[in-house]
Amino acid sequence: MGLREEWHKAKADNGLTNQGGIAQQTKTMTLGEQAAKAYAAGDWFFTPVLNMPATKSGGFSGNISDWAYMLQAISQAGWQLHTWAMSTDAQGRPEACPLFVRAQQR
Repeated sequence: MGLREEWHKAKADNGLTNQGGIAQQTKTMTLGEQAAKAYAAGDWFFTPVLNMPATKSGGFSGNISDWAYMLQAISQAGWQLHTWAMSTDAQGRPEACPLFVRAQQR
């Protein structure tokens, strides 16, 4: 089974349905596939940058569902969230920089 097929199977097994819009689904699937590939390659760390969605207007309070789905996809690929940092992009919009780790073998 190829990596893409494994990701789709894991997505179905864990109830990750096609939630949200096309852009949200694409971002979630892309990050899930990247996370699965990095995990399969034996990487110790996975460090994506999550940008504030353009549709999140009217303030920044409340759940950012795009991020929640992306974090879930990364976790389902085997990664565990370790730390989290925030910054802003060139336009002043928030972006998150989560650090995911895998169990280290000694």
